[in-house]
Amino acid sequence: AFYRLCRIVYSNHRWFQFYWLYVIAIPVQLLGAFIALCPILIWHDIIYLPNEYYCLVVFTKFRGFLWALFICYGVPLLLLSLIYLRITIFIRQQPLNQTLMVKQRQKRDLAAIQRIFINVGLLLAFGIPAVVLLIMYFITGTEHPLTYRIFWLGPEVSLPILSVQMIFMTPQLKNIIIRRRQNRVTTLDTTIQMRTIATNQ
Repeated sequence: AFYRLCRIVYSNHRWFQFYWLYVIAIPVQLLGAFIALCPILIWHDIIYLPNEYYCLVVFTKFRGFLWALFICYGVPLLLLSLIYLRITIFIRQQPLNQTLMVKQRQKRDLAAIQRIFINVGLLLAFGIPAVVLLIMYFITGTEHPLTYRIFWLGPEVSLPILSVQMIFMTPQLKNIIIRRRQNRVTTLDTTIQMRTIATNQ
């Protein structure tokens, strides 16, 4: 999304178009995520679950759970919404006498942001069962024995769905898959024909 923002809104700023800027941005983003999640370690809100055999921020640690939820879901969704809003406003303010190539590029970039929103929406939708169990816990005060397994069910189901969805919603990936499949079918047909000719001889 940041790449699309720089490509559309800040296309005249040359240093925003440098390849190395986005290469450096990856470790910076990972470092920022690590620093943002450090308070959970400082608060000792990650505990070992004896029935599940792994460590996690549990629902009972309300402060740590809300912080993790805010960092993992709230901040990315907020930044994505602000970037999408900025790009939309910028495109609407552009004059009508733009070249066709520029308009097509902006539409492609805006469509890419919309696809990112769809992905985030799917992730949030798969997290609804965990949210329901969390609300039930706060109402009843008792924790469902399958809470954490259902909590991990969302990411486990969403990852393969998002992988397939990415292929169909990204034209470049879709064309690569189609070309490889066509080449495989052509190669198979050629092999069968050669074997048939050899058998007839």
